[in-house]
Amino acid sequence: MTRMSVTDPVATLLTGAVATIPPSATLTEAARALTREHLGLLVVVDRHGVGGVLSERDIVRAAADGAELSEERVIDHASDDIVTIDEDETIGRAASLMADAEVRHLAVTRGGQIVGIISVRDVVGALAAANGPPASVGV
Repeated sequence: MTRMSVTDPVATLLTGAVATIPPSATLTEAARALTREHLGLLVVVDRHGVGGVLSERDIVRAAADGAELSEERVIDHASDDIVTIDEDETIGRAASLMADAEVRHLAVTRGGQIVGIISVRDVVGALAAANGPPASVGV
């Protein structure tokens, strides 16, 4: 990872396209997509635009509640409370926002449109890189 700073824009953390799923997909299909792409969050999109987000935790919660994952639809478990951050905001601000909102993912926006997703792993990695190599760890 390139040396980063908490003052760098969150845009520097973006690595790829936004992973989407239709609202009519099943939770099983969503779980497969998350696993296949090594992700923790999908953006729920239909012909009208963004309808919410579905996280791996949403799927686990549904399973714990006894949902039949192969029958339950994404839209019934997605959150429409999408926490966003503009791509020009700092990585430090992203960390604060994640902590304040108690979320592990932020939708990164440009001009009001979602252009990427960053995770707590992305932010922690950037903050760790900004602080240099770790001290030796003893057991």
